[in-house]
Amino acid sequence: MKIQIIGADSAFDGLNTSFFFRDELDRGVLVDCGFTVFPELNRRNMLNDVDVVLISHLHADHSGSLTLLAAYSRILKKQKIKIGGADVSGLFREQGILPDDFVQLSSDDLLNLKIIQTDHIPEHGNNNALFIANSILYSGNTCDSVLENEFAENAKVIFHDTRLKSPISYGHTPIETLNNAAPEIKAKTWLIHIPTKERKEIETMAQQMGFAGVCYNGQEIEI
Repeated sequence: MKIQIIGADSAFDGLNTSFFFRDELDRGVLVDCGFTVFPELNRRNMLNDVDVVLISHLHADHSGSLTLLAAYSRILKKQKIKIGGADVSGLFREQGILPDDFVQLSSDDLLNLKIIQTDHIPEHGNNNALFIANSILYSGNTCDSVLENEFAENAKVIFHDTRLKSPISYGHTPIETLNNAAPEIKAKTWLIHIPTKERKEIETMAQQMGFAGVCYNGQEIEI
């Protein structure tokens, strides 16, 4: 399986965190669809490739162009996108061209999606870490490390948001906390959702701590 990193940056600069792969049915699966994702998919000529979208939570940098992508798929591709993860029905009622511009991913879908609820911004709502296709663990945005659960042990690759320990680490897991994970878990964990001004320091720390690396926009990872 080849995973394409659509974006690896934070909410306020660069490209929103998102990645794409093809599953065993050759469906194009997009994970998170923030406000920069639709134009980036358009730039890459990938708008017609997306069949399924998995959403970790409803903040704009993770779902901001979802309704637009779904409407594009229904109107131009003549196919409704399947959506799993966070409940997006309210988002489509408020922002969608049609509130039923998508099909809910079924519980018996081949992706075998597992949802792990975590804290992100405690004052409103939660985040869903996602375990996808028995292979990929994605943290979304979380205050809680997901590197010490059964899904981390079973995953072939992990994508975990992180920050330096500072006031702007609010809502994310500091890299020092992630460093408590077992060496074999860190070795398959890619760090993502990185602010531009913290990237160099986190890259250095990630190498020293034994992580797989820090994701960058346009990267391709084979698992």
